[in-house]
This record gives sequence, structure tokens and C-alpha cells, in this order.
Amino acid sequence: MNLQLLSLLIAYAATGTGMLIGLLIMRADARAYFRWPVYSAMVMALGVVLWSLLRRHVLPPEWAVTRQSTLFYGAIALYAVLGLTIGLLLGRLTRKAAAPPGEPTS
Repeated sequence: MNLQLLSLLIAYAATGTGMLIGLLIMRADARAYFRWPVYSAMVMALGVVLWSLLRRHVLPPEWAVTRQSTLFYGAIALYAVLGLTIGLLLGRLTRKAAAPPGEPTS
């Protein structure tokens, strides 16, 4: 398998897993799970752009040669954190509102 395709699948798995955990924590409605694959891809694209900016402007350039495994795991962690954050936000937006106390539920 092509190395770039493998890296893309790993990044998608990290964002998708993080987002799924966020949705499960917030007990999201079914419509959030229907949109989950598309939102995971969008968050992955956001993570790739953010990671590229971080590598270019924050991290020392010699790390690309000396600390490759640190950069790899840092990128995966960034993707997972972004997925979890967006999953929590999406879960909160699509969560069913609880009935106020004293009113019958239907």
C-alpha cells in the first residue's frame, strides 16, 4: 500500500475514533452518527492543515530528521484531540433536550 494512503487512513482513523468517543460521551442523537463519517473527514483535513502550520512555524526544522517518531505521534494525537473536540461539540448540538421536571414525557 502506498505510504501516503496509509498515513491518510491512520489520520482518518484517529479523527474518526476521537469523534465517535465524543459523540458517545454526549449521547448524541442518531442524526449525528449519520453525519459522523463526513465530519470526520472534514476534521481530518483541518488537522492536516493545522499540523502543517505547526511544523512550519513552531517546531524546529531539524526535528524532521532527528525526531520523526515524535512528530508522527504528535500528529496522531492532534488528530485525535481535534476529533474528540468536534465530536463533543456535535454531540452537544444534536443531543435531545430533556423534558422539564413535572411535565409528562411522550
